[in-house]
Formats: sequence, C-alpha cells, structure tokens
Amino acid sequence: MLNASISFSILMLTSVACVAILTFFIIKLIISATKLTDNANIIASSIQKEIEPTLKELKEAAKSINSIANNADVKFQNTKANLASLVGATACFGGKIKSFSRGILKGISFGLGLFKK
Repeated sequence: MLNASISFSILMLTSVACVAILTFFIIKLIISATKLTDNANIIASSIQKEIEPTLKELKEAAKSINSIANNADVKFQNTKANLASLVGATACFGGKIKSFSRGILKGISFGLGLFKK
C-alpha cells in the first residue's frame, strides 16, 4: 500500500507540475497575443492616417484629369466644327471659282466664235 501511495503522490506532483508549466506557457501566449493585437491596431491606425490624405489627393487628381479630358473634348469638338466649316467654305468657294472659271472660258470661246464668223 505504501508503494501505491508513493506512486500516487509522484503522479500528483508530476500532474501539478505539468499543469503549472502549461498554465505558465498559456499565460505567456496570451500576453504575446495581446501585444500582437496592440501592435496590429497601431499599424492599422497609422496606415489609415496615411491613406486618407493620399485618397483625397487621388480624388482631386481624378477630378483634375476629368476636367482636362472634358475641356479637351470640348476643344476637339470646336476644332472639328471649325475644320468642317472651313472645308465647307473652301469647297463652296472652290465651287464658285470653278463655275466662275467655266463662265470665263465659255465667254472667251463665245468671243472667239464671234471673231471667226
């Protein structure tokens, strides 16, 4: 019986030691996890502080680019309309010159025909 009592005492002491060691490491793990979450919160807040101004600048840049693109589109449409009117006026003027030159040629040929008779 003495042997069983000693064995039981050794088993109890070993179990208590194992539980104490496990408790120590679990507490150490919880402390490390808490420090990790604190550091992650600090990093997240600093990233958020850095991203907000960057996003504002990107938004302003996008507005500027959009404004420039719209102005360029308007200017392109104006240039296109001006070019079309210039081509139309040139074509009209060219047509008038062509008909004028035909009229002059008809007049000259009619005058030469009069001298031949």
